Amino acid sequence: MRVHRSDDFKKEVVMAYMKGDKSIKDIAIEYNVARSTVSDWARKYSEECQYKNTTLKTDESAVSVEIRRLNLQLKEKEIEFLKKAAAFFAKEID
Repeated sequence: MRVHRSDDFKKEVVMAYMKGDKSIKDIAIEYNVARSTVSDWARKYSEECQYKNTTLKTDESAVSVEIRRLNLQLKEKEIEFLKKAAAFFAKEID
């Protein structure tokens, strides 16, 4: 019995394969498809998924940069707050 799979599903499998952290056998088991099917889909959709994968990595990189920037800004605010608190309590001691 042949099961029809959507193009989105096939591309998801190919993207998982292209990450490179799992073998074709592992991906075939995870997605419940034959190893030869994963290979066929990889040949068919690899170029399109390569573009999507590159775009995704670029987006993730931009998010990482923004997170680092916000964390730095938060640390600067915390330091500013602690300096003000230290000055306040130093006045109270005198």
